[in-house]
Amino acid sequence: MNKQLGSSRIGKRLAVALGVALAASTVAVPSSGAAQVSASAKNDLTIMINEPDAGWCNQDSPGIDQVAAKNSVLETLTIQNDKGKIVPYLAEAFSSSADFKQWTVKLRKGVKFHDGEELTSKTIETNMLANLGLIRAFTGRGQAGSLPAIAWLDMAGINAALNPRTRVPADSSAVIAGKWAAFFKKVDDYTVQFNLATPRPNFPYNLWSVGRQTVMSSASLLSPSCGTTVAAGTGPFMVKSKGTDPNTTVLVANPNYWRKAKDGSKLPKASTVTFKYVGDAAQRANAVRTGQADIATFGATSGTQINELKKLKGKVTVFQGPRDISWNFHLNSTQLPFAKKSARLAFAHAINTKAFTTLMTKGNGTASFAIAPTMHPFYNKGLSPSYNVAKAKEYAAQYKSETGQDMKVVLPVNQTTESTKANQAICNMLGAAGIACSLMPPVTSTQLILRGFALQQQASWFNVNSGSYADFGLLFVTNTNLELSGFGFTDPTLTKCFEDARAVATKAAFKPCVTKVSQEAYQVPTYNEGGTLVWNNKVKGIGSTPLPGGALRPVISGSGFDIASTTKG
Repeated sequence: MNKQLGSSRIGKRLAVALGVALAASTVAVPSSGAAQVSASAKNDLTIMINEPDAGWCNQDSPGIDQVAAKNSVLETLTIQNDKGKIVPYLAEAFSSSADFKQWTVKLRKGVKFHDGEELTSKTIETNMLANLGLIRAFTGRGQAGSLPAIAWLDMAGINAALNPRTRVPADSSAVIAGKWAAFFKKVDDYTVQFNLATPRPNFPYNLWSVGRQTVMSSASLLSPSCGTTVAAGTGPFMVKSKGTDPNTTVLVANPNYWRKAKDGSKLPKASTVTFKYVGDAAQRANAVRTGQADIATFGATSGTQINELKKLKGKVTVFQGPRDISWNFHLNSTQLPFAKKSARLAFAHAINTKAFTTLMTKGNGTASFAIAPTMHPFYNKGLSPSYNVAKAKEYAAQYKSETGQDMKVVLPVNQTTESTKANQAICNMLGAAGIACSLMPPVTSTQLILRGFALQQQASWFNVNSGSYADFGLLFVTNTNLELSGFGFTDPTLTKCFEDARAVATKAAFKPCVTKVSQEAYQVPTYNEGGTLVWNNKVKGIGSTPLPGGALRPVISGSGFDIASTTKG
Protein backbone atom coordinates (compact mmCIF):
# COMPACT_ATOMS: atom_id res chain seq x y z
CA MET A 1 0.00 0.00 0.00
CA ASN A 2 1.27 3.46 -0.82
CA LYS A 3 2.56 5.13 2.33
CA GLN A 4 0.99 8.44 1.30
CA LEU A 5 -2.43 7.01 2.12
CA GLY A 6 -1.46 7.07 5.78
CA SER A 7 -1.87 3.53 7.08
CA SER A 8 -2.31 4.72 10.68
CA ARG A 9 -5.43 6.63 9.65
CA ILE A 10 -7.04 3.92 7.55
CA GLY A 11 -8.87 2.12 10.33
CA LYS A 12 -10.44 5.28 11.73
CA ARG A 13 -11.50 6.58 8.34
CA LEU A 14 -12.88 3.24 7.23
CA ALA A 15 -14.87 2.93 10.42
CA VAL A 16 -16.55 6.30 10.04
CA ALA A 17 -16.61 6.86 6.28
CA LEU A 18 -17.85 3.67 4.62
CA GLY A 19 -21.24 4.30 3.09
CA VAL A 20 -21.44 7.98 4.13
CA ALA A 21 -23.32 10.16 1.66
CA LEU A 22 -21.45 12.43 -0.74
CA ALA A 23 -20.49 15.85 0.65
CA ALA A 24 -20.55 19.09 -1.32
CA SER A 25 -17.49 21.21 -2.10
CA THR A 26 -15.37 22.03 -5.11
CA VAL A 27 -11.92 21.24 -6.45
CA ALA A 28 -10.45 23.61 -9.00
CA VAL A 29 -9.45 22.10 -12.34
CA PRO A 30 -7.75 24.28 -14.94
CA SER A 31 -10.19 25.78 -17.40
CA SER A 32 -10.41 23.68 -20.54
CA GLY A 33 -11.08 26.81 -22.55
CA ALA A 34 -7.55 28.06 -21.94
CA ALA A 35 -6.04 25.05 -23.70
CA GLN A 36 -8.10 24.88 -26.89
CA VAL A 37 -6.34 24.24 -30.16
CA SER A 38 -7.01 26.68 -32.96
CA ALA A 39 -9.36 25.34 -35.59
CA SER A 40 -11.94 26.80 -37.91
CA ALA A 41 -15.60 26.91 -36.97
CA LYS A 42 -16.37 24.21 -39.51
CA ASN A 43 -14.85 21.74 -37.07
CA ASP A 44 -17.43 22.38 -34.38
CA LEU A 45 -19.44 19.14 -34.20
CA THR A 46 -22.98 18.73 -32.89
CA ILE A 47 -23.99 15.20 -31.86
CA MET A 48 -27.55 14.36 -30.84
CA ILE A 49 -28.12 11.52 -28.40
CA ASN A 50 -31.23 10.11 -26.74
CA GLU A 51 -30.23 10.45 -23.08
CA PRO A 52 -29.82 13.53 -20.86
CA ASP A 53 -26.55 14.23 -19.08
CA ALA A 54 -25.52 11.81 -16.36
CA GLY A 55 -22.71 11.40 -13.86
CA TRP A 56 -19.43 10.04 -15.23
CA CYS A 57 -17.65 9.22 -11.98
CA ASN A 58 -16.75 5.69 -10.85
CA GLN A 59 -19.95 5.05 -8.90
CA ASP A 60 -22.31 6.53 -11.51
CA SER A 61 -24.35 4.53 -14.02
CA PRO A 62 -24.73 6.43 -17.31
CA GLY A 63 -26.72 4.92 -20.16
CA ILE A 64 -25.27 3.86 -23.53
CA ASP A 65 -25.36 7.26 -25.24
CA GLN A 66 -23.91 9.00 -22.21
CA VAL A 67 -21.06 6.46 -22.23
CA ALA A 68 -20.33 7.66 -25.76
CA ALA A 69 -20.02 11.25 -24.53
CA LYS A 70 -18.03 10.11 -21.50
CA ASN A 71 -15.55 8.12 -23.59
CA SER A 72 -14.67 11.21 -25.61
CA VAL A 73 -13.23 12.63 -22.38
CA LEU A 74 -12.29 9.65 -20.24
CA GLU A 75 -10.39 6.58 -21.44
CA THR A 76 -9.80 3.05 -20.21
CA LEU A 77 -6.73 0.92 -19.52
CA THR A 78 -7.85 -1.58 -22.15
CA ILE A 79 -10.30 -1.44 -25.05
CA GLN A 80 -12.02 -3.77 -27.50
CA ASN A 81 -10.88 -3.35 -31.09
CA ASP A 82 -12.85 -3.90 -34.30
CA LYS A 83 -11.75 -7.55 -34.34
CA GLY A 84 -13.47 -8.19 -31.00
CA LYS A 85 -10.19 -8.50 -29.09
CA ILE A 86 -9.34 -6.74 -25.82
CA VAL A 87 -6.07 -4.85 -26.33
CA PRO A 88 -4.01 -2.38 -24.27
CA TYR A 89 -5.06 1.27 -24.46
CA LEU A 90 -3.85 3.53 -21.64
CA ALA A 91 -2.03 0.39 -20.60
CA GLU A 92 0.97 -0.52 -22.69
CA ALA A 93 0.79 -4.22 -21.85
CA PHE A 94 -0.81 -6.72 -19.47
CA SER A 95 0.00 -10.27 -18.40
CA SER A 96 -1.27 -12.88 -15.94
CA SER A 97 -0.16 -15.73 -13.75
CA ALA A 98 -1.00 -19.28 -14.84
CA ASP A 99 -4.01 -19.41 -12.51
CA PHE A 100 -5.42 -16.04 -13.76
CA LYS A 101 -5.48 -14.62 -10.23
CA GLN A 102 -2.52 -12.26 -10.53
CA TRP A 103 -2.51 -9.67 -13.28
CA THR A 104 0.27 -7.18 -14.03
CA VAL A 105 -0.49 -4.00 -15.98
CA LYS A 106 2.22 -1.76 -17.42
CA LEU A 107 1.12 1.83 -18.07
CA ARG A 108 1.85 3.90 -21.14
CA LYS A 109 4.39 6.60 -20.25
CA GLY A 110 3.98 10.29 -20.97
CA VAL A 111 0.16 10.36 -20.99
CA LYS A 112 -1.24 13.51 -19.35
CA PHE A 113 -4.65 14.25 -17.92
CA HIS A 114 -6.47 17.43 -18.92
CA ASP A 115 -5.49 19.05 -15.60
CA GLY A 116 -1.79 18.31 -16.11
CA GLU A 117 -1.41 15.19 -13.95
CA GLU A 118 0.65 12.38 -15.46
CA LEU A 119 -0.80 8.88 -15.69
CA THR A 120 1.17 6.83 -13.12
CA SER A 121 0.68 3.93 -10.74
CA LYS A 122 -0.39 6.43 -8.08
CA THR A 123 -3.25 7.60 -10.32
CA ILE A 124 -4.38 4.02 -10.87
CA GLU A 125 -4.26 3.42 -7.12
CA THR A 126 -6.62 6.35 -6.55
CA ASN A 127 -8.90 5.16 -9.36
CA MET A 128 -9.05 1.67 -7.91
CA LEU A 129 -9.96 3.01 -4.49
CA ALA A 130 -12.76 4.90 -6.22
CA ASN A 131 -13.80 1.77 -8.14
CA LEU A 132 -14.14 -0.14 -4.88
CA GLY A 133 -16.06 2.71 -3.26
CA LEU A 134 -13.29 3.11 -0.67
CA ILE A 135 -11.79 6.45 -1.68
CA ARG A 136 -13.58 8.44 1.03
CA ALA A 137 -12.63 5.92 3.68
CA PHE A 138 -8.95 6.10 2.73
CA THR A 139 -8.65 9.82 1.91
CA GLY A 140 -11.62 11.54 3.53
CA ARG A 141 -12.72 12.91 0.14
CA GLY A 142 -14.28 11.75 -3.09
CA GLN A 143 -17.43 9.95 -4.14
CA ALA A 144 -19.22 7.63 -1.74
CA GLY A 145 -19.51 3.97 -2.69
CA SER A 146 -22.59 2.78 -4.53
CA LEU A 147 -23.68 -0.36 -6.32
CA PRO A 148 -21.04 -0.21 -9.10
CA ALA A 149 -18.40 -0.78 -6.40
CA ILE A 150 -19.75 -4.23 -5.68
CA ALA A 151 -18.11 -5.82 -8.73
CA TRP A 152 -14.66 -4.59 -7.71
CA LEU A 153 -15.20 -5.49 -4.06
CA ASP A 154 -15.98 -8.99 -5.27
CA MET A 155 -12.74 -9.19 -7.26
CA ALA A 156 -10.80 -7.96 -4.22
CA GLY A 157 -12.47 -10.56 -1.99
CA ILE A 158 -14.06 -7.92 0.23
CA ASN A 159 -17.38 -9.15 1.56
CA ALA A 160 -20.19 -6.91 0.31
CA ALA A 161 -23.31 -7.46 2.42
CA LEU A 162 -26.01 -9.11 0.33
CA ASN A 163 -29.19 -8.88 2.36
CA PRO A 164 -30.37 -6.19 2.65
CA ARG A 165 -28.77 -4.72 -0.47
CA THR A 166 -26.71 -2.25 1.53
CA ARG A 167 -23.99 -1.09 -0.93
CA VAL A 168 -21.56 -1.22 2.01
CA PRO A 169 -18.90 -3.88 2.68
CA ALA A 170 -19.69 -6.19 5.58
CA ASP A 171 -16.02 -6.82 6.48
CA SER A 172 -14.50 -4.86 9.37
CA SER A 173 -12.34 -1.85 8.59
CA ALA A 174 -9.18 -3.73 9.54
CA VAL A 175 -10.07 -6.64 7.25
CA ILE A 176 -10.86 -4.27 4.38
CA ALA A 177 -7.54 -2.47 4.79
CA GLY A 178 -5.69 -5.79 4.72
CA LYS A 179 -7.55 -7.09 1.69
CA TRP A 180 -6.99 -3.84 -0.20
CA ALA A 181 -3.26 -4.03 0.53
CA ALA A 182 -3.22 -7.59 -0.83
CA PHE A 183 -5.38 -6.73 -3.86
CA PHE A 184 -3.44 -3.74 -5.24
CA LYS A 185 0.36 -3.56 -5.50
CA LYS A 186 2.41 -0.70 -6.93
CA VAL A 187 5.38 -2.38 -8.64
CA ASP A 188 6.96 0.87 -9.87
CA ASP A 189 5.82 4.26 -11.14
CA TYR A 190 4.32 2.74 -14.30
CA THR A 191 3.49 -0.84 -13.29
CA VAL A 192 0.70 -2.14 -11.05
CA GLN A 193 -0.35 -5.60 -9.96
CA PHE A 194 -3.80 -6.94 -9.13
CA ASN A 195 -4.15 -10.00 -6.91
CA LEU A 196 -7.68 -11.30 -7.37
CA ALA A 197 -9.71 -13.34 -4.93
CA THR A 198 -10.76 -15.83 -7.62
CA PRO A 199 -9.48 -16.69 -11.12
CA ARG A 200 -10.54 -14.20 -13.80
CA PRO A 201 -9.37 -15.37 -17.24
CA ASN A 202 -10.83 -12.25 -18.85
CA PHE A 203 -9.69 -9.66 -16.32
CA PRO A 204 -8.42 -7.28 -19.08
CA TYR A 205 -12.05 -7.04 -20.23
CA ASN A 206 -12.98 -5.77 -16.77
CA LEU A 207 -10.51 -2.92 -17.22
CA TRP A 208 -12.69 -1.79 -20.15
CA SER A 209 -16.16 -3.10 -19.18
CA VAL A 210 -17.90 -1.68 -22.25
CA GLY A 211 -16.31 1.73 -21.79
CA ARG A 212 -17.49 2.18 -18.21
CA GLN A 213 -14.21 1.52 -16.39
CA THR A 214 -12.66 4.88 -17.19
CA VAL A 215 -9.60 6.48 -15.58
CA MET A 216 -9.86 10.00 -14.13
CA SER A 217 -7.34 12.41 -12.67
CA SER A 218 -6.77 12.36 -8.92
CA ALA A 219 -8.21 15.86 -8.50
CA SER A 220 -11.40 14.80 -10.28
CA LEU A 221 -11.78 11.71 -8.12
CA LEU A 222 -11.26 13.68 -4.92
CA SER A 223 -13.82 16.32 -5.89
CA PRO A 224 -17.36 16.03 -4.51
CA SER A 225 -18.58 17.09 -7.96
CA CYS A 226 -16.66 14.23 -9.60
CA GLY A 227 -18.31 13.26 -12.85
CA THR A 228 -21.02 15.91 -12.69
CA THR A 229 -19.09 19.08 -13.51
CA VAL A 230 -15.51 17.93 -12.87
CA ALA A 231 -14.19 15.21 -15.18
CA ALA A 232 -10.55 15.43 -16.24
CA GLY A 233 -9.45 12.46 -18.30
CA THR A 234 -6.85 11.66 -20.94
CA GLY A 235 -9.23 11.64 -23.91
CA PRO A 236 -9.23 13.66 -27.14
CA PHE A 237 -11.71 16.18 -25.71
CA MET A 238 -12.01 18.09 -22.44
CA VAL A 239 -15.07 19.28 -20.54
CA LYS A 240 -16.03 22.90 -21.14
CA SER A 241 -19.59 22.76 -19.85
CA LYS A 242 -21.22 19.84 -18.10
CA GLY A 243 -23.89 19.39 -15.46
CA THR A 244 -25.35 22.88 -15.55
CA ASP A 245 -27.61 21.96 -18.47
CA PRO A 246 -28.76 18.31 -18.46
CA ASN A 247 -29.57 18.57 -22.16
CA THR A 248 -26.19 19.84 -23.38
CA THR A 249 -22.58 18.83 -22.77
CA VAL A 250 -19.87 20.90 -24.48
CA LEU A 251 -16.34 19.56 -25.03
CA VAL A 252 -13.24 21.23 -26.43
CA ALA A 253 -10.16 19.75 -28.08
CA ASN A 254 -7.33 18.41 -25.92
CA PRO A 255 -4.15 19.98 -27.39
CA ASN A 256 -1.93 17.39 -25.70
CA TYR A 257 -3.74 14.25 -26.79
CA TRP A 258 -1.46 11.21 -26.87
CA ARG A 259 -2.82 9.26 -29.86
CA LYS A 260 -2.09 10.07 -33.51
CA ALA A 261 -4.09 9.67 -36.71
CA LYS A 262 -3.26 7.04 -39.35
CA ASP A 263 -0.97 9.46 -41.15
CA GLY A 264 0.76 10.47 -37.92
CA SER A 265 -1.00 13.81 -37.72
CA LYS A 266 -2.32 15.36 -34.53
CA LEU A 267 -5.64 14.37 -32.94
CA PRO A 268 -8.35 15.44 -32.38
CA LYS A 269 -9.45 17.09 -35.61
CA ALA A 270 -12.53 18.93 -34.30
CA SER A 271 -12.24 22.01 -32.11
CA THR A 272 -15.46 21.55 -30.13
CA VAL A 273 -18.04 18.82 -29.73
CA THR A 274 -21.52 19.48 -28.37
CA PHE A 275 -23.63 16.54 -27.22
CA LYS A 276 -27.32 17.43 -27.20
CA TYR A 277 -30.09 15.36 -25.67
CA VAL A 278 -33.08 14.93 -27.98
CA GLY A 279 -35.33 12.12 -26.79
CA ASP A 280 -37.49 11.92 -29.90
CA ALA A 281 -35.97 9.85 -32.72
CA ALA A 282 -37.89 11.73 -35.41
CA GLN A 283 -36.39 15.02 -34.22
CA ARG A 284 -32.87 13.58 -34.26
CA ALA A 285 -33.40 12.20 -37.77
CA ASN A 286 -34.69 15.54 -39.02
CA ALA A 287 -31.76 17.37 -37.38
CA VAL A 288 -29.21 15.27 -39.29
CA ARG A 289 -31.19 15.67 -42.50
CA THR A 290 -31.34 19.47 -42.21
CA GLY A 291 -27.83 20.01 -40.85
CA GLN A 292 -28.86 21.02 -37.32
CA ALA A 293 -26.87 18.02 -36.15
CA ASP A 294 -23.78 16.53 -37.72
CA ILE A 295 -24.10 13.10 -36.08
CA ALA A 296 -26.92 11.29 -34.26
CA THR A 297 -27.36 7.96 -32.52
CA PHE A 298 -30.30 5.60 -32.83
CA GLY A 299 -31.37 2.32 -31.33
CA ALA A 300 -32.93 -0.37 -33.50
CA THR A 301 -36.35 0.45 -32.04
CA SER A 302 -36.19 3.68 -34.07
CA GLY A 303 -36.58 1.50 -37.15
CA THR A 304 -38.95 3.82 -39.01
CA GLN A 305 -36.58 6.79 -38.74
CA ILE A 306 -33.51 4.69 -39.61
CA ASN A 307 -35.15 3.38 -42.77
CA GLU A 308 -36.12 6.90 -43.86
CA LEU A 309 -32.52 8.02 -43.38
CA LYS A 310 -31.24 5.08 -45.44
CA LYS A 311 -33.11 6.51 -48.43
CA LEU A 312 -30.94 9.64 -48.33
CA LYS A 313 -27.85 8.02 -49.85
CA GLY A 314 -25.21 10.56 -50.75
CA LYS A 315 -26.61 13.02 -48.21
CA VAL A 316 -26.58 10.88 -45.07
CA THR A 317 -24.54 7.84 -44.02
CA VAL A 318 -26.20 5.19 -41.85
CA PHE A 319 -23.74 2.85 -40.17
CA GLN A 320 -24.88 -0.13 -38.11
CA GLY A 321 -22.59 -2.22 -35.97
CA PRO A 322 -22.79 -6.03 -35.77
CA ARG A 323 -25.94 -7.26 -34.05
CA ASP A 324 -24.12 -8.30 -30.92
CA ILE A 325 -26.28 -6.40 -28.42
CA SER A 326 -28.91 -8.65 -26.84
CA TRP A 327 -31.92 -7.17 -25.02
CA ASN A 328 -33.58 -9.27 -22.33
CA PHE A 329 -36.19 -8.72 -19.68
CA HIS A 330 -34.75 -9.56 -16.25
CA LEU A 331 -37.73 -10.65 -14.15
CA ASN A 332 -37.43 -9.79 -10.46
CA SER A 333 -37.93 -13.02 -8.48
CA THR A 334 -37.81 -11.30 -5.07
CA GLN A 335 -41.38 -9.98 -5.32
CA LEU A 336 -44.70 -10.87 -6.91
CA PRO A 337 -45.65 -11.54 -9.55
CA PHE A 338 -42.29 -12.90 -10.75
CA ALA A 339 -41.36 -14.56 -7.47
CA LYS A 340 -43.57 -17.29 -8.91
CA LYS A 341 -42.16 -19.39 -11.74
CA SER A 342 -45.68 -19.58 -13.21
CA ALA A 343 -45.73 -15.79 -13.68
CA ARG A 344 -42.33 -15.76 -15.34
CA LEU A 345 -43.38 -18.49 -17.75
CA ALA A 346 -46.68 -16.72 -18.47
CA PHE A 347 -44.76 -13.55 -19.32
CA ALA A 348 -42.24 -15.37 -21.52
CA HIS A 349 -44.85 -17.32 -23.49
CA ALA A 350 -46.88 -14.12 -24.08
CA ILE A 351 -44.05 -12.30 -25.88
CA ASN A 352 -44.08 -12.61 -29.67
CA THR A 353 -40.46 -11.66 -30.32
CA LYS A 354 -40.81 -11.84 -34.11
CA ALA A 355 -43.79 -9.51 -34.17
CA PHE A 356 -42.20 -7.15 -31.66
CA THR A 357 -38.92 -6.97 -33.58
CA THR A 358 -40.75 -6.29 -36.85
CA LEU A 359 -42.91 -3.60 -35.25
CA MET A 360 -40.11 -1.74 -33.50
CA THR A 361 -36.99 -2.24 -35.61
CA LYS A 362 -38.45 -2.44 -39.14
CA GLY A 363 -35.64 -4.77 -40.20
CA ASN A 364 -32.91 -3.09 -38.13
CA GLY A 365 -32.91 -5.75 -35.44
CA THR A 366 -33.16 -9.53 -35.18
CA ALA A 367 -35.69 -11.44 -33.11
CA SER A 368 -33.88 -13.24 -30.30
CA PHE A 369 -34.55 -16.74 -29.02
CA ALA A 370 -31.59 -16.93 -26.66
CA ILE A 371 -30.47 -14.69 -23.79
CA ALA A 372 -27.26 -13.70 -25.61
CA PRO A 373 -26.04 -13.14 -29.20
CA THR A 374 -24.41 -15.98 -31.11
CA MET A 375 -20.80 -14.98 -30.33
CA HIS A 376 -21.43 -14.75 -26.57
CA PRO A 377 -20.48 -17.55 -24.12
CA PHE A 378 -24.08 -17.55 -22.80
CA TYR A 379 -25.54 -18.32 -26.23
CA ASN A 380 -27.68 -21.46 -26.31
CA LYS A 381 -30.61 -21.42 -28.71
CA GLY A 382 -33.94 -23.05 -28.01
CA LEU A 383 -33.85 -23.00 -24.20
CA SER A 384 -36.22 -20.08 -23.60
CA PRO A 385 -40.02 -20.53 -23.62
CA SER A 386 -41.44 -19.84 -27.09
CA TYR A 387 -44.37 -17.62 -27.99
CA ASN A 388 -47.59 -19.47 -27.17
CA VAL A 389 -50.66 -17.53 -26.00
CA ALA A 390 -52.46 -20.66 -24.81
CA LYS A 391 -49.55 -21.59 -22.55
CA ALA A 392 -49.30 -17.99 -21.33
CA LYS A 393 -52.95 -18.11 -20.28
CA GLU A 394 -52.42 -21.50 -18.66
CA TYR A 395 -49.52 -20.25 -16.54
CA ALA A 396 -51.38 -17.02 -15.67
CA ALA A 397 -54.26 -19.16 -14.39
CA GLN A 398 -51.80 -21.25 -12.41
CA TYR A 399 -50.41 -18.06 -10.87
CA LYS A 400 -53.90 -17.02 -9.76
CA SER A 401 -54.47 -20.46 -8.26
CA GLU A 402 -51.19 -20.21 -6.33
CA THR A 403 -51.63 -16.64 -5.07
CA GLY A 404 -55.35 -15.96 -5.14
CA GLN A 405 -54.83 -12.86 -7.28
CA ASP A 406 -54.77 -11.96 -10.95
CA MET A 407 -51.39 -11.48 -12.55
CA LYS A 408 -50.52 -7.78 -12.97
CA VAL A 409 -47.33 -6.44 -14.53
CA VAL A 410 -45.92 -2.90 -14.35
CA LEU A 411 -43.11 -2.10 -16.79
CA PRO A 412 -40.58 0.75 -16.36
CA VAL A 413 -39.85 3.22 -19.15
CA ASN A 414 -37.23 5.91 -19.73
CA GLN A 415 -37.86 9.34 -21.24
CA THR A 416 -37.57 8.33 -24.90
CA THR A 417 -40.57 7.89 -27.16
CA GLU A 418 -39.17 4.52 -28.26
CA SER A 419 -39.17 3.21 -24.69
CA THR A 420 -42.84 4.03 -24.22
CA LYS A 421 -43.78 2.56 -27.59
CA ALA A 422 -41.77 -0.63 -27.02
CA ASN A 423 -43.08 -1.30 -23.54
CA GLN A 424 -46.65 -0.54 -24.59
CA ALA A 425 -46.25 -3.15 -27.35
CA ILE A 426 -45.18 -5.68 -24.68
CA CYS A 427 -48.18 -4.68 -22.55
CA ASN A 428 -50.48 -5.29 -25.52
CA MET A 429 -49.06 -8.81 -25.91
CA LEU A 430 -49.53 -9.52 -22.23
CA GLY A 431 -53.07 -8.21 -22.46
CA ALA A 432 -53.81 -10.66 -25.29
CA ALA A 433 -52.88 -13.42 -22.85
CA GLY A 434 -55.20 -12.03 -20.17
CA ILE A 435 -52.39 -10.47 -18.12
CA ALA A 436 -52.96 -6.91 -16.87
CA CYS A 437 -50.11 -4.57 -17.76
CA SER A 438 -49.34 -0.88 -17.24
CA LEU A 439 -46.37 1.49 -17.54
CA MET A 440 -44.57 3.31 -14.75
CA PRO A 441 -44.05 7.09 -15.11
CA PRO A 442 -40.98 7.82 -17.29
CA VAL A 443 -37.61 8.35 -15.59
CA THR A 444 -34.08 8.99 -16.85
CA SER A 445 -32.01 6.07 -18.08
CA THR A 446 -29.74 6.40 -15.03
CA GLN A 447 -32.69 6.28 -12.65
CA LEU A 448 -34.08 3.24 -14.45
CA ILE A 449 -30.71 1.47 -14.27
CA LEU A 450 -30.20 2.15 -10.56
CA ARG A 451 -33.77 1.15 -9.76
CA GLY A 452 -33.17 -2.10 -11.62
CA PHE A 453 -29.95 -2.72 -9.66
CA ALA A 454 -31.87 -2.20 -6.41
CA LEU A 455 -34.67 -4.59 -7.50
CA GLN A 456 -37.20 -1.78 -7.12
CA GLN A 457 -39.13 -2.69 -10.27
CA GLN A 458 -40.78 -5.90 -11.41
CA ALA A 459 -38.81 -6.16 -14.62
CA SER A 460 -35.69 -4.54 -16.06
CA TRP A 461 -35.08 -4.48 -19.81
CA PHE A 462 -31.29 -4.48 -20.19
CA ASN A 463 -28.56 -5.43 -22.68
CA VAL A 464 -25.93 -6.82 -20.29
CA ASN A 465 -25.42 -10.06 -22.30
CA SER A 466 -23.74 -8.53 -25.33
CA GLY A 467 -20.54 -8.85 -27.33
CA SER A 468 -18.19 -11.83 -27.19
CA TYR A 469 -17.26 -11.79 -23.49
CA ALA A 470 -19.39 -13.00 -20.58
CA ASP A 471 -17.82 -10.81 -17.90
CA PHE A 472 -20.19 -7.85 -18.03
CA GLY A 473 -23.23 -10.15 -17.99
CA LEU A 474 -21.71 -12.10 -15.11
CA LEU A 475 -22.04 -9.07 -12.86
CA PHE A 476 -25.80 -9.50 -13.09
CA VAL A 477 -26.04 -13.21 -12.32
CA THR A 478 -23.46 -13.64 -9.55
CA ASN A 479 -23.26 -12.65 -5.90
CA THR A 480 -22.51 -8.98 -6.60
CA ASN A 481 -25.64 -7.06 -5.47
CA LEU A 482 -26.18 -6.23 -9.14
CA GLU A 483 -28.21 -9.36 -9.92
CA LEU A 484 -31.16 -7.94 -11.82
CA SER A 485 -33.41 -11.02 -11.58
CA GLY A 486 -32.95 -11.40 -7.84
CA PHE A 487 -32.13 -15.10 -7.82
CA GLY A 488 -29.03 -14.26 -5.79
CA PHE A 489 -31.58 -14.22 -2.96
CA THR A 490 -34.18 -16.74 -4.12
CA ASP A 491 -31.97 -19.38 -5.76
CA PRO A 492 -28.38 -19.16 -4.46
CA THR A 493 -27.49 -22.46 -6.14
CA LEU A 494 -27.98 -20.75 -9.51
CA THR A 495 -25.72 -17.91 -8.42
CA LYS A 496 -23.04 -20.43 -7.39
CA CYS A 497 -23.35 -22.15 -10.76
CA PHE A 498 -22.31 -18.93 -12.52
CA GLU A 499 -19.58 -18.18 -9.98
CA ASP A 500 -18.01 -21.61 -10.45
CA ALA A 501 -18.25 -21.35 -14.25
CA ARG A 502 -16.65 -17.90 -14.19
CA ALA A 503 -13.31 -19.36 -13.12
CA VAL A 504 -13.24 -21.37 -16.38
CA ALA A 505 -15.15 -18.91 -18.58
CA THR A 506 -16.11 -21.36 -21.35
CA LYS A 507 -19.45 -21.83 -23.07
CA ALA A 508 -19.62 -25.43 -21.83
CA ALA A 509 -19.08 -24.34 -18.22
CA PHE A 510 -21.84 -21.74 -18.43
CA LYS A 511 -24.42 -23.96 -20.16
CA PRO A 512 -26.03 -25.57 -17.05
CA CYS A 513 -26.53 -22.12 -15.51
CA VAL A 514 -27.81 -20.59 -18.74
CA THR A 515 -30.21 -23.50 -19.18
CA LYS A 516 -31.94 -22.82 -15.86
CA VAL A 517 -32.02 -19.04 -16.33
CA SER A 518 -33.59 -19.52 -19.75
CA GLN A 519 -36.00 -22.37 -19.10
CA GLU A 520 -37.31 -20.82 -15.89
CA ALA A 521 -37.54 -17.38 -17.52
CA TYR A 522 -35.44 -15.36 -15.12
CA GLN A 523 -34.26 -13.64 -18.28
CA VAL A 524 -36.56 -13.39 -21.30
CA PRO A 525 -35.00 -12.61 -24.73
CA THR A 526 -36.58 -10.09 -27.10
CA TYR A 527 -34.27 -8.82 -29.86
CA ASN A 528 -30.65 -8.25 -30.91
CA GLU A 529 -29.29 -5.08 -32.46
CA GLY A 530 -26.13 -3.27 -33.42
CA GLY A 531 -25.70 0.39 -32.58
CA THR A 532 -26.71 2.81 -35.33
CA LEU A 533 -24.69 5.94 -36.03
CA VAL A 534 -25.85 8.46 -38.63
CA TRP A 535 -23.95 11.43 -40.05
CA ASN A 536 -24.44 13.89 -42.88
CA ASN A 537 -22.17 14.20 -45.92
CA LYS A 538 -20.16 17.09 -44.43
CA VAL A 539 -18.72 14.80 -41.76
CA LYS A 540 -15.44 13.02 -42.50
CA GLY A 541 -13.17 10.58 -40.68
CA ILE A 542 -15.49 8.62 -38.40
CA GLY A 543 -14.01 5.30 -37.30
CA SER A 544 -10.60 5.69 -38.90
CA THR A 545 -8.42 6.00 -35.79
CA PRO A 546 -5.96 3.16 -35.13
CA LEU A 547 -5.58 1.70 -31.64
CA PRO A 548 -2.09 1.37 -30.15
CA GLY A 549 -2.85 -2.22 -29.15
CA GLY A 550 -3.73 -3.23 -32.72
CA ALA A 551 -6.44 -2.80 -35.38
CA LEU A 552 -9.03 0.00 -35.19
CA ARG A 553 -11.59 1.17 -32.70
CA PRO A 554 -15.04 -0.01 -33.88
CA VAL A 555 -17.06 2.68 -35.66
CA ILE A 556 -19.75 2.08 -33.02
CA SER A 557 -19.96 -0.34 -30.12
CA GLY A 558 -21.38 -0.59 -26.61
CA SER A 559 -18.86 2.03 -25.51
CA GLY A 560 -19.93 4.54 -28.13
CA PHE A 561 -17.85 5.77 -31.05
CA ASP A 562 -14.48 7.35 -31.67
CA ILE A 563 -14.70 10.94 -32.92
CA ALA A 564 -11.03 11.86 -32.41
CA SER A 565 -10.41 11.87 -36.17
CA THR A 566 -13.78 13.36 -37.17
CA THR A 567 -14.01 16.67 -39.02
CA LYS A 568 -16.42 18.59 -41.19
CA GLY A 569 -15.29 19.47 -44.69
